[in-house]
Amino acid sequence: MVLRGYDRIEVDEYIAGLLEENGALRRELEARASRPESRPEQAAQPATQFYDVDTPAEDSFGFRAEKLLRLAERESAEMRTRATRDAEAVEAAARRRSEEQLRAAEKEAEQIRSSASQDALKTKKQAAQEVSRLSSLHRSTKGEIRRLSQLLNAELERPDPEGLNDDQVEPEKPASN
Repeated sequence: MVLRGYDRIEVDEYIAGLLEENGALRRELEARASRPESRPEQAAQPATQFYDVDTPAEDSFGFRAEKLLRLAERESAEMRTRATRDAEAVEAAARRRSEEQLRAAEKEAEQIRSSASQDALKTKKQAAQEVSRLSSLHRSTKGEIRRLSQLLNAELERPDPEGLNDDQVEPEKPASN
């Protein structure tokens, strides 16, 4: 990934090369320092660091490292900003989905309530019709019973035919074989 001319892999490889070269030079210096017989005059002198005063500041390792550090900080800030934006977008999408699901559930609940209310009204109406039908049937049955009762009473009031009473009628005898 390259960001504003900064290829991390390339820079990491370059820095690793510099560190290897630096390590090799240090080992070489230590090897020379451990051999006092080769240069006795250098062994007595303290090690000094040489800086090239003619090297511009832009070419120095510290300047380049600082520049890389700033680039890395800027890149990490951009990554955090992007991650924050992405997280906010995910949160907003989740909030929208949950609100949509809530509205859908409320709508479904209202439909169920409405359907149940209609079913209850329909059942109540059917029950009222059945009560009315049963009441009418009860009245007509009661009237029919009254009419039959009157007919029976009238029949009981009528004289028996041929002047016979119930007491005078002989019971039938079973026929013998």
